[in-house]
Amino acid sequence: MTESDTQEHVESEDRRSFMKKGALATGALALGLGSAGTAAAQNQNVLVYTYDYHPNVEFRVENSLEKATTVRLLQRPGGGNVPEISQPDNYNGYIIRYLLGQNGGSDAQITTFLFGDGLSLSQGDTRRLTGGASVFSSTLNLLSTDIGGSGGGGTTTTSGGNSSS
Repeated sequence: MTESDTQEHVESEDRRSFMKKGALATGALALGLGSAGTAAAQNQNVLVYTYDYHPNVEFRVENSLEKATTVRLLQRPGGGNVPEISQPDNYNGYIIRYLLGQNGGSDAQITTFLFGDGLSLSQGDTRRLTGGASVFSSTLNLLSTDIGGSGGGGTTTTSGGNSSS
C-alpha cells in the first residue's frame, strides 16, 4: 500500500480524525514528540496499524500474541519479509484496547494490535501512543511511534511478564 493509498483510507474517516492523521501519511512528523506525563522518560518505539493509530488516547494491554502470530502479522501477505523488518521474530505483539469515551472507556472501545522490538508489556498495563509518528512500512500499513505512560493513574510498569517469548 502506498502513502497515497493510506491517505485515501484516512480521508474516509471523520474530519477530526483526518486532521490528526492526514499529515501522518506523508511521514512528515518527527518521532518522539513525547506526551506529558510521569512516564515520558520511559518511551519506547512501537508499531501500530495506520488505521488504528489514536495518539494520546489511553489503551489497556489485553493480552500478548503468540510469537508465530506476531511473525505472520509482520510479514507480507502470503509470507516473506518486508525490507523494514528483517527479523520479525525479534518483535513482541500485543492485543490492545483503546479506552474511548467517558466512564473509563466503557462507552466505546477499539481493539487492535501493537508491536515492539524487545517490548515487554503485561496484561492490564495502560499506556498511550505519543502524538508523533511516521510511516514505517507502507506494505504492511504500519506507523512507527512511541509508547508512553498512561498519565491517568493507570499502571505504568514497563517490565513484567511476557508470555510471547
